[in-house]
Amino acid sequence: MRPSRLDGLDLARGLAVLGMVVAHLGPPHPDFDWARPDTWVAVVDGRSAVLFALCAGVSLTLMTRPRPASDPSDPSDPSDPSAPEGLVVHRRRVLVRAVALFVLGSLLTVLDTPVQVILPTYAVCFVATIPLLRARTRTVAGVGAAALVTGPVCTAVGRSVLHDASDPLVHGVLLGAYPGITWWGVVLVGLVVGRLPLRRTRVHLLLLATGVTAAVVGYGGGVLVRAALGLPPGDTSASGSASTGPGTAGAGSAGAGSAGTSPADAGPHLVPQGGGTVERPGVDWAGLTSVQPHAGSTPELLGALGVALAVLALSLLAARRAGVLLAPVRAVGALALTVYAAHIVVYAALDATGDGHWHTGWTATLLVVVGAGLVATPWRRWIGTGPLERLVRRTSRSLDGPGPRSRPH
Repeated sequence: MRPSRLDGLDLARGLAVLGMVVAHLGPPHPDFDWARPDTWVAVVDGRSAVLFALCAGVSLTLMTRPRPASDPSDPSDPSDPSAPEGLVVHRRRVLVRAVALFVLGSLLTVLDTPVQVILPTYAVCFVATIPLLRARTRTVAGVGAAALVTGPVCTAVGRSVLHDASDPLVHGVLLGAYPGITWWGVVLVGLVVGRLPLRRTRVHLLLLATGVTAAVVGYGGGVLVRAALGLPPGDTSASGSASTGPGTAGAGSAGAGSAGTSPADAGPHLVPQGGGTVERPGVDWAGLTSVQPHAGSTPELLGALGVALAVLALSLLAARRAGVLLAPVRAVGALALTVYAAHIVVYAALDATGDGHWHTGWTATLLVVVGAGLVATPWRRWIGTGPLERLVRRTSRSLDGPGPRSRPH
């Protein structure tokens, strides 16, 4: 049986979730350095979350693409791409799904772990994407590129103007480690990728070449710009990242910023730490050009997005040739939301034990990674959809009336 394109997508999504598990639960480690194999584990920092967002955009396309009408004589069939009701149904499902993800993300945030939960940002990005679900691909690509370029500047201005705001929505979704404007650009790139004929090897190779090019331009361009400005390559300025917990060793490690850094302090600011005021602002060039994980700058996002595209392309290629060997990772990808939520619950449970030494080794990380594969593989085979995935899917269809229902993705 020929693997479907969803096999490769599940594989990429599984790698993204397991990468975040390693980044959040793993011990402190130095920043990534090609010349030092002991730092290679840091490749998951930041890039796993971008891959997760990219896959979310692809899934959004697959969930909302037009399908052949089950009854061509029935113009009211929601699966008929020519029926206005079909677009309304898809938009409503995405909206309700976004609400469900936001609620789930808020509940995970209440656990008060150092991990900055990405689900609320996903929810906001999904809502913002609704008007573009059937827009021309060129339009979606243009809006996505604009979000990636202007998002970091808008976020920097917001962090400077709203630095005293205490609203968790403002800090978590607009100004935090996953600012909505820039991450919307990543989701929109996934929306474009999902429209490609992903079964074709030629498309896989094109995605791989595009990803490698974007990674080189993003990371390499950022380093060159910093050199031109007289900035050190590894300086992160005010940038932080997605976790402020014990598994951190600096702004670029373990998906984390330095301990004690608030989400609003993560990423570039309009007012640099070295001076400037809101009335006479200076530009935080160090933050806006940083290539460190979770820096939130355009070079960092472009480089991480390039890596994500390359990993997705390799996953689509590998799913055809090593399906059985990679089945556990694919199963984790199929239950990505459940595994993501579970690892945050595990983090909270470990912290609640009062033993702060668990984060100094790999035991907790390996247990969660291996356990996720052992549980997800039989669950996916014998039960199918994961519990949280099923809950979100049913919630998204709770407002549907009687009629044909599309298959889950």
